[in-house]
Amino acid sequence: MRRLASSLLAVVAAVGLASPSVLSAQGAGGTVTGRVTDAATGQPIQQARVLVQGTQNGSLTAENGRYTLRVPTSGAIVLEISRIGYEAKRVNVTVGGAAPVTQDVALTQAAFSLSAVVTTVTGQQRKVELANATATVNVAEKIAELPVSNLSQVLQGRAAGVNVVSTGEPGVGSRIRIRGQSSISLSNEPVVIIDGVRVAANSGSAALGVGGQSPSRLDDINPEEIESIEVVKGPSAATLYGTEAAAGVINITTKRGKSGRTAWNVYSENGLTQDPRRGDYPLLYYAWGRRLSNNTNMRCDLTLVANGTCVQDSVISGNILNDPDLSPIKTGNRGQYGMQVSGGSDRVQYFVSGEIERENGIYEMPTGEQDRLKTERGVSSLPTSQVRPQGLDRNNLRMNLNAQIAPRATIQLSSGYVNSNVRRVQNNDNANGLMVQAMGGAWDPTKKDSRGVPLPGMFSFPFGDVFSRTTTQELNRFINSATARWDAAEWLNLRATVGYDYSLRDDIGINRFDQGIFQFPGRNGQVSSFRTSIAQGTVDLGGTATKQIFDWLGTKTSVGMQFIRNDFEQTGGTGENLPPGATTTTAAAIRNSSQSFDFSRTLGYYIEEQLSVRDRFFLTLAMRRDAASAFGSESRGVYYPKVGASWLVSDESFFPKFNWLQSLRLRSTYGASGQLPGPTDALRFFTPFPATLTGGVDAPSVTLSALGNSNLKPEFGAEVESGFDATMFSGRTNVVVTYYSKQTRDALVQRNIAPSVAGIQARFENIGDVKNSGFELEFTQKLIDRKNVYAELFINGSTNRNELLTLGEGVAPILTGAGSRITMRQQPGYPLYGMWGRTYTYNDANGDGILGTNEITFSDSATFQGPSFPTREFVISPTLELFERKLRVSAQIDRKWGMLKFNNTLRHQCQGGNSCRGRMDPTAPLELQAANIAATPNGIFTGMFEDGSFTRLREIAVSYQLPQGWAKSMRAQRMNLIMTGRNLAVWTPFTGLDPETTQSNSDTRGNEEFFSTPPMRQWTVRLNLNY
Repeated sequence: MRRLASSLLAVVAAVGLASPSVLSAQGAGGTVTGRVTDAATGQPIQQARVLVQGTQNGSLTAENGRYTLRVPTSGAIVLEISRIGYEAKRVNVTVGGAAPVTQDVALTQAAFSLSAVVTTVTGQQRKVELANATATVNVAEKIAELPVSNLSQVLQGRAAGVNVVSTGEPGVGSRIRIRGQSSISLSNEPVVIIDGVRVAANSGSAALGVGGQSPSRLDDINPEEIESIEVVKGPSAATLYGTEAAAGVINITTKRGKSGRTAWNVYSENGLTQDPRRGDYPLLYYAWGRRLSNNTNMRCDLTLVANGTCVQDSVISGNILNDPDLSPIKTGNRGQYGMQVSGGSDRVQYFVSGEIERENGIYEMPTGEQDRLKTERGVSSLPTSQVRPQGLDRNNLRMNLNAQIAPRATIQLSSGYVNSNVRRVQNNDNANGLMVQAMGGAWDPTKKDSRGVPLPGMFSFPFGDVFSRTTTQELNRFINSATARWDAAEWLNLRATVGYDYSLRDDIGINRFDQGIFQFPGRNGQVSSFRTSIAQGTVDLGGTATKQIFDWLGTKTSVGMQFIRNDFEQTGGTGENLPPGATTTTAAAIRNSSQSFDFSRTLGYYIEEQLSVRDRFFLTLAMRRDAASAFGSESRGVYYPKVGASWLVSDESFFPKFNWLQSLRLRSTYGASGQLPGPTDALRFFTPFPATLTGGVDAPSVTLSALGNSNLKPEFGAEVESGFDATMFSGRTNVVVTYYSKQTRDALVQRNIAPSVAGIQARFENIGDVKNSGFELEFTQKLIDRKNVYAELFINGSTNRNELLTLGEGVAPILTGAGSRITMRQQPGYPLYGMWGRTYTYNDANGDGILGTNEITFSDSATFQGPSFPTREFVISPTLELFERKLRVSAQIDRKWGMLKFNNTLRHQCQGGNSCRGRMDPTAPLELQAANIAATPNGIFTGMFEDGSFTRLREIAVSYQLPQGWAKSMRAQRMNLIMTGRNLAVWTPFTGLDPETTQSNSDTRGNEEFFSTPPMRQWTVRLNLNY
């Protein structure tokens, strides 16, 4: 580490040597001002970037298209003006003297612009200079016409190769995977960066489980505060981000103020949330019959019919969730209200935002259950947390400030605050959960519990008892950063970013005395309380030197360092046997406590050299070195190389000219990045436990918990990416095609070792190897572009082929699944998390339409059935604008296929609930009967592996700019109304609750539907007022 620190100081010192030349490089300077407009319509263009070529000195245009840019030196300069959706432009300007220079610019619309600017580790760069494909989402533009409720919805379907799987619970996170799954033991989630600072974004952030998914730190981030998102898709592009970036990077830039008049934006959004399966849940069955031996009544399933034990009298079916009076599924509601203000002068700009969000989920305690509990407790009302046990309250605040503190120096401050409270209902893989109680048992409408409480068709407990146990999570989170930029010379830019993301999270579960599930220990009173602090600190220092060596050759050299600090600390307590009314651990008769913490530190530095030949061929060479506390003690760090080229070949003189082809760029790159081991994976450590000495004396002691591995390294992900970008037909058509092949070497695998004295049988070693490859397509087509009619079609698609190459010598295939139900296997030659199972054949030999256990034959061993992750994705997003673009209609249709999904709900209904159709109904297809026989006595679940492909109408939005007179009556400049519908329809062969919902966001159970909440259908109406 000392050697690394010495090298780092040398790099920083070398960058700083340029500072003595700063004063001599400064001149009188001047000011350039002007207006940027649309060349076709003459309308002002806001958020256009005006930049002095070869520097980081720039400005953004205001709502009226105007900009003001201070230039520290006199003389001739070149201004670069760019805006996504327009062709970039360069103009020559001479500055000097007291009077400002006026330079107006008109930009021409384009479906795609290679001159668009993206944010990278080394600063902002034009897309044409990058050798890799980077997806950019203009969030500010998108949500102005298509409101979203969380960040996951922003990313869904917007970028090829980015897979987002959502659930239907408020505040609960989505699973995001970029270009497949690469790690067996570590996270496959991308790194998230906000304004240059790395932030916590894990999708399972909770200390208390309720049976399924957990809240997400990614969705703490308010989309209304975001200007744009860049998705860095793999190691080839993420080299300079270092360790942890092999799964991709989501780079978020928040909104900034613009010079000019103060602009106000006020919005109000209200909506309804509906369960798309409401009234249409799968039926549960119950078969009545007579025992042949003594003619007594009994439950008579098909296996008993087939072996001659009984004959059926009747088969009944139903589902309490389809009864509007008894079902807890109602209509949820949500509201979102916010205000933003921005503005400033040419030296100082500001942006301030505040938002309140409230959402009640779809679950509500049925009226009959409310009346029962009020009578039992002798009260007139129940706590809201029990009546509506699912919901989200969130408040967001943000303040951003840009200031020019010197002619060549600027500072950018960003501060965000989030306060949220999530109410979570017991659900999913939870024997006491809501959906298990509703759908986990046989359909018996006469069933009652031991108290005589009706349980029509339910498993064990009434809804009121389930809802009486409350689980909440309260969060207070601060994300702060500061970035300073200094143009030390015309050719040298220095920058420094420091930031801190701190979250304080309280998870509390309460089962009050004499409430909750009857005859359950919790009715004596239980409470669990865990306080967790999560902190990430970032220090990022860098410099870029730019020089035009010859007229035809330019060079740009960047060096820098990054330091990332992660801290996690949790203190918790549980209490049992609470007195009436008490809800704290200190009031409990039996108390327990726990405390844990871990940390990691990563230090990296890099150098990047980019050569520009005639501003159309760009060659990039880079190297990064990382050291980290999570590496083994014998590790000397890791190097990540990168080499890439981008060639605007259509600008070459030898390239044939076609009227239909405006630009063609070829690109190819190789790069590497890593994945950090867990904080303690490399360590030998001990766990304390109480011991009793001879004579009954208690004494503290420890036991060995892990052997550690001093040679442990990060997983090393290397990727080759190649492709082309083409703009055709006068800029109306744009095509981006990319092929990628990435391989993860040194993947962490738990290898079995000889049993130790402490009984430890495995440790992590770098012995795995995983490969992903595929194609990505982005296609944009302007269909009509007229004054009164505009139509556009955006298509993106991707493929992914995943293969586990090796687990290491002597390592047996890794079996995973839901508890003891093994459904997945990690085996070389097949995809990660592949679906495996024994197959079977069946034959109704006697032709009676009922399969017996002797009429089904099983294979001897499990075989590969298919992947659990989609191998192909396709998204279509059409847009239509009418009446001079005042009316806008857009939609998104999402198609995923090539994967299997485990219908674990059906498995439970057959195996444990005695309620599936294949077990009870003599008219059931033989396929369902065979699946039941395979699962119930034999523990073979292959019949529950179903085609998980689907096509979903993801969203439709209608936006209308209301008449100017209406806006003026509200003293506003502009007013528009937006109506949005989400998750409106799905077409799928999957017979479970929903093909997209998952039991959890982990990869081990990520394709499993187990009493899981489907994605909710949402209807919202939003009013925007701009002042």
